Amino acid sequence: MKLNYRPLIMCIALLMPAGNLAAQGFNAGISTGLAISDINGANASLNRKAFHKLGVNLGGVVNFKIAPKTLFQFEINYSQKGSLQPPDSLNNGYYKIALSYIEIPLLLRQQIYFNWKGKKINKVDIEIGASYGKMFQRTVIGNTNYQLNGTQEYYNTNDVSILAGLDYNFTKNICFNFRYSNSVIPAIKRNALRAGFVSQTFNRGNNMVFQLGFKFLFGTKQKTTSAPTDTPAPTQ
Repeated sequence: MKLNYRPLIMCIALLMPAGNLAAQGFNAGISTGLAISDINGANASLNRKAFHKLGVNLGGVVNFKIAPKTLFQFEINYSQKGSLQPPDSLNNGYYKIALSYIEIPLLLRQQIYFNWKGKKINKVDIEIGASYGKMFQRTVIGNTNYQLNGTQEYYNTNDVSILAGLDYNFTKNICFNFRYSNSVIPAIKRNALRAGFVSQTFNRGNNMVFQLGFKFLFGTKQKTTSAPTDTPAPTQ
């Protein structure tokens, strides 16, 4: 997996003031994880093997409370997306589209409560939001006539995606995140998906990404809100 270090250095530089942000009531930290992606329609056969492209998702996060159980979250991420088709039994049909982005997601995180085996669970957040991304690198590899052209005119360098996910807070500083994103601007322009590829009218050419990762926050003073309990009335 080829890694371009310049966007990572940019993300780190932008996060240098994290200590000052934490001192002002913000939570700041870093995130790291795995991206499992596909591009809808960029598949060479009906027997498609979707979500075979693996990449990394690295960056930083800043959030703050806007209500007792609600956070607003800002991120700057380096994200690898794309599509990969493994070869068939005759070792034909392999291709890979590797796209690298700098992304800025904006999200709302809402703490939720539920009961599990008689215990009140208050460590789970749901999140929803959108992100803007800028593609800065792309690689297209293939060994058959299914290969897509890798030239600039076939790709949109701007990416706008909608996001939804779940967070599990192990502690106030460590969080596991599961997230799904789907772009509303196609990564591959729809008229560039030639006959021979499995193309659909809806969502054709769009980035689709599952993310699994961890967030590590530094200097946070916020505590997890306890699940509501019934308080007995004082004795008269």
